[in-house]
Amino acid sequence: MRFFTVEDAVERVGFGRFQVMIIFFLGAFATSNSMATMLIAVLAPVLRCEWWLQNWQVALFTTMLFLGMLVFSIPFGTVADRYGRWPVLWMVVFGLVCFNFLTAFSPNYYWVVILRTMLGVTFAGGTQIDTLLMEFMPSKYRAKAHLIYAIFWSLGGSGTIMLAYLVVPTLGWRYLIVFSCIPGFFVLIFFKALPESVRFYMAAGKRVKALQVLQRMARLNRATLPPGRLVKSSEAPRGTMKELFKRKHLRTLIQDMILWCGAGALYYGIILVSSEIIESKASCTGSAVPASSDVIPCSCKPLTSKDYISMIVSTYGEFIQMPINLLLVDIIGRKLTMTLNLALVCTFFMLLNLCTSAAWTTFFVFGARAFISGTFNIVYIYTAEYFPTNVRALAMGTCSAVARVGAMTTPFIAQVLLNYSLSLALYVYGGLAGFCCLVALLLPQDTMGRKLQVSYVCKPFMTHSFS
Repeated sequence: MRFFTVEDAVERVGFGRFQVMIIFFLGAFATSNSMATMLIAVLAPVLRCEWWLQNWQVALFTTMLFLGMLVFSIPFGTVADRYGRWPVLWMVVFGLVCFNFLTAFSPNYYWVVILRTMLGVTFAGGTQIDTLLMEFMPSKYRAKAHLIYAIFWSLGGSGTIMLAYLVVPTLGWRYLIVFSCIPGFFVLIFFKALPESVRFYMAAGKRVKALQVLQRMARLNRATLPPGRLVKSSEAPRGTMKELFKRKHLRTLIQDMILWCGAGALYYGIILVSSEIIESKASCTGSAVPASSDVIPCSCKPLTSKDYISMIVSTYGEFIQMPINLLLVDIIGRKLTMTLNLALVCTFFMLLNLCTSAAWTTFFVFGARAFISGTFNIVYIYTAEYFPTNVRALAMGTCSAVARVGAMTTPFIAQVLLNYSLSLALYVYGGLAGFCCLVALLLPQDTMGRKLQVSYVCKPFMTHSFS
């Protein structure tokens, strides 16, 4: 009698309608997640002016979102490894819609901080989107599928700025938050169509349920499963920190966490500093509006139409890097693609110290955002491919928690240090990108073409065929 594994089945069935459905469904999820997250770029300057907030209050408002993510990233990873990806993702989208919607009715600054913190708590489970996506993809298409899926995140980010440009000046920021909840409502309505991870079912010993999902995949792809019986996984302990921090993973895990932390600080940093950089460069070139006694104090700088347009243009960088990384990731590998992206991020941050025209400044911001977005995409892929099934979600949750440490610190660079010295803030970001570039280059191995790893072994009698 023949036997086959989940990996054999996924590779045999290949890429088809089932994978396209997964990409679009999880992509809609990512769009709603992105829209709620990217509100920080608009709400920070708007609330500063409406409630006359000080720099530290604006930074705290942003930091608390990431604090919620930090505290609950590892618990969500543990829950996902023990009880499945599906229930965690349902909790995420439900909490996202509820807390984001309630923020629109906040009576004061403190309620906004509380509700954004709770929103961060639900966001902590969002990394399971990437875990689930990777587990359904054949190895040949895994990186490309993730980069295509990342388009939806970028659509959410650019859509938020466009929506703010249309809504905030006329209806106000509360309506902006309400409209940003719409994608999440649709995800909730159709959530039952999302399947559970087959690899989770096998790691949990639920062979029948795993086979049902694989049969659905084969039917939609008009393919057939390998002949024989699906091998049941052994009942090894799953999702423990002791397993994750084993010596064989330790070096890669530490370097991976450094990359996640740096990517978090740099990605959200460029989002927060975009409008401030453009305004500062306008002053340095003499194109800024002269100050007068009627001008609002400099601590409050309402976003103008020009600011919104510049921010929208900078978000397009996330789309431009995708075909570049799609080409490189399966030619030179994940490791060198990350290294190249980080080297370019470092270069663009350093170039932003130059006193140039608004067009060049927008281009440099565009480039920095493009390649730090690319870095984040590749580090997601690398982490999901390197760690075995039984600790994959925990590894993603742990690395996500570390990324939130970077994201928590970046508001104090982008919204406090930057007001003291723009050049110093840019040198901090540029130096961080350069350090992460070296860390990526020194990763001990690449994962290009590598099948998703499992930590269990098949029982001896199942490794043979019987007549």
